[in-house]
Parts: sequence; structure tokens; C-alpha cells
Amino acid sequence: MITEPFHILIVFLGIISIALILISRFEIARKISPVITILFCTALLANTKLIPTEHSFYKQLSGYAVPFAVCQILLHVRFSDIKRTGLTVLKAFVVASIGSFVGCLVAGVLLNAKLNDILAGQAWKLAGPYIGTYIGGSINFFSMWSGLEIDSPNLFAAANAVDNLTLIPIFIFWIIAPQLLKKWYPETPIDAVSDVKQNDESPVILKLNDLAILTFIGFLIMILSDLVKKHIFDVWMPQIPTILIVTTIALLLAQVTSIKKLEGAKELGNFAFYLFFAAIGAMMDIPKAISLAPVLFIYVTIIIITQIIFVLVVGRILKIDFRILAVASIAAKAGPSTVVAYTNAKNWNSLALPGVAAGLLGYAIGNYVALAGAYLLKFIVN
Repeated sequence: MITEPFHILIVFLGIISIALILISRFEIARKISPVITILFCTALLANTKLIPTEHSFYKQLSGYAVPFAVCQILLHVRFSDIKRTGLTVLKAFVVASIGSFVGCLVAGVLLNAKLNDILAGQAWKLAGPYIGTYIGGSINFFSMWSGLEIDSPNLFAAANAVDNLTLIPIFIFWIIAPQLLKKWYPETPIDAVSDVKQNDESPVILKLNDLAILTFIGFLIMILSDLVKKHIFDVWMPQIPTILIVTTIALLLAQVTSIKKLEGAKELGNFAFYLFFAAIGAMMDIPKAISLAPVLFIYVTIIIITQIIFVLVVGRILKIDFRILAVASIAAKAGPSTVVAYTNAKNWNSLALPGVAAGLLGYAIGNYVALAGAYLLKFIVN
């Protein structure tokens, strides 16, 4: 069995490399996503006793990887881009976000007893990652999982798999729904937007000095956040997780002109997240993770149904164009890159840039809303 931390790290890097090579060469691997591949491979090695399922190195690696990844991803967010969200798109995004918030509370209340058995009386915490992911995408899911200290690798593996799988039915619904339901909603003129800039899809030329500076900034934010947490929030508001302080500092620094020019933040962030997934997979018990999936499917189904009904009803009351409702809902769940894919598929190109901006807004606010939602659910069920 491989037990030395450095040797385990080499194994993790090898698996990450294989996962990235697979998605670069095979379409089916891209559909599965490198996250699932990394989780499965490290879990397989651990469950076959090639690497340990319990090791202090895993938690140490996760403790550094998650805040660093969040720093880098959020350094990619520009408030100036968010301003490009049209008022109607912004209104629709708020409706979709509130729908997600309500859906998670409903699911949390209905399944509280069952989830308490899994999370030792702390089922309310699960609302955090799911509110986060249904407002700003997976980055907020991972952030809240770490920030709320949900110490269950098996549950993480099942929850992450269910979260990824649910994107498919959501996408299909919003592809089909406009033809079936748009007659019940007003169709308003949408100003054409040209020269759509989608940073998530643009090729990036990585420079060594940019990577070095971004790495320094990331670690500096982590140190500052720990100090602020220890000397300020632990005194007055100890329930505030460090990841929320990391989020705030990173978003503020992302607006600094000199930092905006640095390339490679997203790539560094994704790489750090991959290391986190590798560590989580190694701590996973595959049979137990599979056994947890059914209750999570029920949990997520309640969230999705509640959110869609909320969006359709409130969108109708507010007389929002159905196309805008659809784009805002996709932006809330899947983030900027999927918005572009969706608007291209529907030939609604004028909505691409406002939709991307809405997705960036989700990145920015998701952690704050998710934390508030988790503690609200705790108040409701206790």
C-alpha cells in the first residue's frame, strides 16, 4: 500500500493527468466530466487497498485546495461584466435564485429526519451546497461543502454525482418548455447584443509570471482570511466560515486593474479543485456512496420541481419573457459556459451576454445566500 504523502500526491497527479487527457480526446469523457473520473479512480484505488482510505494528508490537501481554488475562480469575476445583465434578465435571475432557495428549504424540511440519520443530526448543512450550486453552479457547491465542514466523503461523492446528473433533465426541460409554454408569457423585444465575450471558452496563453503572481495572491488571501476569522469573526460571529471571507477578499481584489490583466486564474482554480476531488475520492466507500444516492435523488427532485414551479408562476405574474426565464434559470444552475451553449442551441444569441453576466453574478453571491439558507433551515427544523 502507498502511504507516503508525496507518493500519494504523485498518484493523484497521475489520475488527474489521465482524466484531462481523456476529455481532450474522447467525447464521452467530456460528457462524464473529469470530476467523476477523478473521484471514481481514486476511490477505486482506495477501495482496492492500493492507497489508504484514511490519511491525515487528505484533509490537509483539501484544506488548502478548496480556498485556493475559490480564490482563483473568483479572481475571474468582473463587476463590470455583471453590469451588462439587463434589468429583465436580472429580475428573472433573482426569481430563479429565490426558487432554488425555496426548493432547498422545502426539500430540507421534508427529508430532515432521513438526512439527519446520514449527517448525525446536521441535515440542515446540506442546504448550503445545494443552494449554492442552484444559484452559482458547482464552485459554490464545493465551497459550501468545505465551509460548512460536512465531514462525509461518501455523501459528497453521491451528492456531487447527483448534482452533475440533474443538469441533464434541467437542460432538456428548458430546451423543450419554450415550445410548450411560451404562449402563456409575454414576448418582449430584446436588444441585440453583438461581440459576445465569453472568457470561459477563450483560449488562454499562460505566462509564468502571471501564474506566480496569481499563486502568491491566492495564498495571501488564504492567510489574511484565516487572520480575519481568528481575530475578528471568531469573537463576534464564529458561525461565519473562512470560505466566506476568502470569497469577499477575492471578489474585491478581482476588480483591481493590474489583477484583471493576469491570465490563468481559472486554470489554477480548476487544478486545485481536481486535487480536492482526488482526496475526497480516496476517502470514499463506493458501496456506501451508491447506497446514499436514492435519498439524494429524491432531495434534488423536490428542489428542481419546486424551483421550476416557482419560476413559472412568479415569471407569469411578473410578465417576464419565457426566453429570459429560461436563460436565467440555466445561468443559475450551470453558470456562464452552459448559458452560451443553451442560447446557441435556441438561436437566442442576443441573450448570451446578459445570461453570462447573470452566471457571473451567481458566482459572486452564491456562497452568501447559501450560508444564509443553511442557517435558516437550521432555525426552521430545530
